[in-house]
Amino acid sequence: MAKKKDNRIGRYRILDELGRGAMGVVYRAEDPSLDRIVALKTISLGDADEDRKAYEKRFMLEAKAAGKLTHPNIVTIFDYGEEEDVAYMAMELLEGQDLRARIRQGEIPPMEAVEIALQAADGLGFAHEFGVVHRDVKPGNIMLLERGAVKIMDFGIARMRFAEHKTSTGMVLGTPRYMSPEQIGGQPVDQRSDIFSLGTVLYEMLTQTTLFAGQDVNQIAHNVANTEPAPPSRAHPGLPQMLDFIVARALKKDPSVRYQDAYEMAADLRDVLAEMRGRAPSREGDEREKTQTLRMVAGGEKLPLAPAANAIERETRLPLSRVFHSEAALERVEARAKRERFAVPPRSVGILRRLVQDRALRRLFAAAVLAACVGGLIALN
Repeated sequence: MAKKKDNRIGRYRILDELGRGAMGVVYRAEDPSLDRIVALKTISLGDADEDRKAYEKRFMLEAKAAGKLTHPNIVTIFDYGEEEDVAYMAMELLEGQDLRARIRQGEIPPMEAVEIALQAADGLGFAHEFGVVHRDVKPGNIMLLERGAVKIMDFGIARMRFAEHKTSTGMVLGTPRYMSPEQIGGQPVDQRSDIFSLGTVLYEMLTQTTLFAGQDVNQIAHNVANTEPAPPSRAHPGLPQMLDFIVARALKKDPSVRYQDAYEMAADLRDVLAEMRGRAPSREGDEREKTQTLRMVAGGEKLPLAPAANAIERETRLPLSRVFHSEAALERVEARAKRERFAVPPRSVGILRRLVQDRALRRLFAAAVLAACVGGLIALN
């Protein structure tokens, strides 16, 4: 596709070409109205070819699906328009690399893999809230930006609830190796299909193994429907058992026993990430941060306590399971409540109670009453 003669498409000024495919071109462009640089995705219109018509439909669907979503982990669509024989979509320009390229570079550290999956799950959960099912979650559609940010891209075959654009019954769209069993079988899909695809991506990041690989679509479909993957910890010893559980649940063949919500999967990923961070060494090797009790001397100088003063040197970075123990915390709360109950000062004792309990006071009171009575009789006489 050639650029316009005046070097513009719509109001956007073309700066250079970012990529080219069979159906269109992506440009780096400037939006003069808002003085910002965008990625301008374009396709040509009016071609009678059936594949072209289907792609045009998907192009419009992507603009509608992603355009209604504003989330830190989803690519932002700014604008959509048509000019003469060109349709264009302006989106945020992402500087980084996709996950597919990152996997090809070599092993991904487990903590980094979990962090990527966590952010993707958060983005998918937000899309699902708006009734948008991506249906093509794969490494090539997950963008890794600088400073660890993750963006989900390409909603071109997304399904929107009650949308006008729907695929034909039985039509399979997407990348087979990352499809759920129901999707590759041409059955209706919902948000749980995206969760299965994300579980496949997470497995690949953790094991460097392409799950459900096959020679053709039929073999891939058979593997997706029948193969039970081994736990990731077999390929990467030392992974938390909780991570094996997360992957196994995300990859359940039956959608009813899979994660029902991407946010639920994100919550489990967040927990296991906290555990992994808690037990990771702070420096290279096994050396950990330590604290030491010091004593102050004249002049502000700090010296270690002598052995006789019981110097303390202990590790402070503990696994999550040792940082907080709920049963121990409840016992401490109970013990404190008991101490406070016994520490309450006694109530003041009333005069009647003292008369009942103190024999000497009763005698004194009786003598005073008797004397008062005698005095009263003498006065009357």
